[in-house]
Amino acid sequence: MDTLQTWNSSSFLQAIAEELKFASSRNMEEITPGSPLPSGVEDFSLLLSSAASVGLTTTGGQTLTVSLPAGFNPIRVQSVATVSAGTAVALY
Repeated sequence: MDTLQTWNSSSFLQAIAEELKFASSRNMEEITPGSPLPSGVEDFSLLLSSAASVGLTTTGGQTLTVSLPAGFNPIRVQSVATVSAGTAVALY
């Protein structure tokens, strides 16, 4: 049987909707690189005012420097060490 014939678009859309409800943030806070997270915040997504090279630690524990575009970046971050340009905002 063809995969497309067995694909259930209803359950796919429900799964996407479930994930999106967690993608919206309740709080926004400008990040000072190297500063600790606000009390009670384990991780956050990034909003960048400009494209930048960002030194960060992911929720999975990876420490790396990545080039990210301006705007919303749907990655989960534990800390930000450096931002090469613009302003970084934590969304949590």
